Amino acid sequence: MRKSRWRVLVLAGATSAACAAAAITVSAWGAQGHRLVARVAENNLSTVARQNVRWLLDNATLADVSTWADQFDDGMRQTSSWHYVNIPRTASSYDRNRDCPRQPGVAAGSRADRWRDCVVDRILYNEERLADATLDRADRAIALKFLVHFVGDIHQPFHAMGEGRGGNDIDVSAFGSTNCSIGDGSLPCNLHGVWDSTLLSRRRMSDAQYLDLLADRIKERTLNTQAGGAPADWARESHALARAALVADGGAIDEAYYRAQIPIVEDRLALGGLRLAGLLNRVLTTPK
Repeated sequence: MRKSRWRVLVLAGATSAACAAAAITVSAWGAQGHRLVARVAENNLSTVARQNVRWLLDNATLADVSTWADQFDDGMRQTSSWHYVNIPRTASSYDRNRDCPRQPGVAAGSRADRWRDCVVDRILYNEERLADATLDRADRAIALKFLVHFVGDIHQPFHAMGEGRGGNDIDVSAFGSTNCSIGDGSLPCNLHGVWDSTLLSRRRMSDAQYLDLLADRIKERTLNTQAGGAPADWARESHALARAALVADGGAIDEAYYRAQIPIVEDRLALGGLRLAGLLNRVLTTPK
C-alpha cells in the first residue's frame, strides 16, 4: 500500500511505496476518508447486499473495516503493491502491461499471470473471491475488507500516479508550514499526505457532517450518473486528476490550491462510495 510516509509512526503494517523497494510507508485517504467512502456505500446498498455484508462481517459495518487493509500484515508484505497503480505522469492512459507488474517469478501469459500486483487487478481479484459462494465465509469476508479499502484507494488521485512515488517524494509546505500534524506529533509535509488527510481535515467536520455534505453533493452534481465503470476507468480518472494537481518539489499548498482541489476530494470520496455500493449490489445478490 502506498501510504503517506506520515503514517510510518502509526501503522506498523504499512508498506513500501510506488516501484521502490525502500520501506517508506503509506495509504490513500486518511482514516476519515476511508470511513466516508464506506459510509456512502452503506447508504446505497440494496437490502440483500446489506444483509450479506452484516453476515460476512459478523454485524460490523463497512466503515468499521475500512482501514483493515492498511493494518493487515501478511508477513511478506505481499499485498503492499495492491493499494496503488503506477501510471507514469506523461502517460495518456492506463496500460496494464506497463503499469501493473506481474507477481515475482510469474511468466508472461502463464496461468498464474491472470492476476497482477496493482490496485486495478486486485479489486477485480477480490470481487471474484467475494462472489464465489464455494469459498468459506472467512475468506469472503477478507475479500470484502480488501474491496472496501481498495475502492477507496483507487479514488485517491495520487494512488494512480507514479511521479515522486505518488507524491511521497514531493515535499511541500501546507498552509505556511513544512510540518504536518499526525496524531500527537508532526512530520514533514509531502503532496501524498496532503491528499490523504490535510485537505480533508481542513474542513473540520465530523463524519456525520461530512456525510451530509457528500449526500448533498451527490444530489446536486447527479454523481449517481457517473457511478459505473471498471477499476481501470477509475484509475484513469484519478491519474488525470493527479496530473492536474501536481506541484513542484518544495511547492506551496495554499488557500487557492485548497479551494481548487477540495471539490475534487469530495467528488472522489462520493464516487468511491457509490461505486463500492454498485459493486457490492452486483455481487451480493443471494439473500442471507
